[in-house]
Amino acid sequence: MDCRVIGLALAASLSMTIGEFIELQKLSTDELRARFSLPAGCDPAVTASTPDAAHSRLTVGVECRAQPPAQAPAPRPGPRTRP
Repeated sequence: MDCRVIGLALAASLSMTIGEFIELQKLSTDELRARFSLPAGCDPAVTASTPDAAHSRLTVGVECRAQPPAQAPAPRPGPRTRP
């Protein structure tokens, strides 16, 4: 049996204002990694939700998924020969 680890997902949640969330969304992937001290192999994703529309604060989730390893292109088949 061949078992391989496909990826690792890390997640965190925090509370911030709507303005802070908008500024967070403007950050590049590298800036998000730096802001949350994420490893270079992470592909961060940011989402937000609010429990009550009357509140000015959001619950923000930061998820860090492991980037899939780069795959080499499939070898091109050579000329076929008949046996």
